[in-house]
Amino acid sequence: MSGIIFLIFIVAFILSVILHEIAHGYVANHFGDDTARIMGRLSLNPLVHIDPVGSVLVPLMLYLSSAGFLFGWAKPVPVNPFRLKGGVVAYRWVTVAGVATNFVLAVVSALILKITSQYLGISGNNLGIIFFSSLMQVNLVLAIFNALPLPGFDGWNFLGTFGPVSRLVSRTQLANPLFMARYGLVVSLVLLFLFMPLISYIFALVYTFFIKFFGL
Repeated sequence: MSGIIFLIFIVAFILSVILHEIAHGYVANHFGDDTARIMGRLSLNPLVHIDPVGSVLVPLMLYLSSAGFLFGWAKPVPVNPFRLKGGVVAYRWVTVAGVATNFVLAVVSALILKITSQYLGISGNNLGIIFFSSLMQVNLVLAIFNALPLPGFDGWNFLGTFGPVSRLVSRTQLANPLFMARYGLVVSLVLLFLFMPLISYIFALVYTFFIKFFGL
């Protein structure tokens, strides 16, 4: 991967994780929790969103290890579920907002690729084509990973709003809240790398479906 293509991937990645977090904040603000807005997190300024580990270290390690894809995260926007008007239903919308945003960005990127490459005849080595191809891949990865039911991910928070799963999540967090706060994400990252072959297989299936569905 040449330097310019890697730079394009990084730009696509940073833009995607920022929009992911902003989506959480906007939906929370819509339902009455303006915490993210007050703290200046509804901004496109990358400096207020970049996490040294999730936005720099993890993507760099994946790149150097030739993993074949980039994954990471920005600093989570603060959400106070108790301020949301609509209770648990509102919180569900907040939790799915990020994954939904990534999925929409992937679809929009696929449509742009189809129009520009097949109808406008722009070659595949065009930097714009490379950017939207990167944007589609990055957002598919982010949507899949964030949907996983692991602590620190949106899938965990979403499932935690349903009956028996909610009680299980609550007991896990209450049993050792300091452990979950400090190491929950670390545990999830370890599990991710252990199950990376399976996750990579899922991503390959989704990516292949996208390519075939949009005729790219």
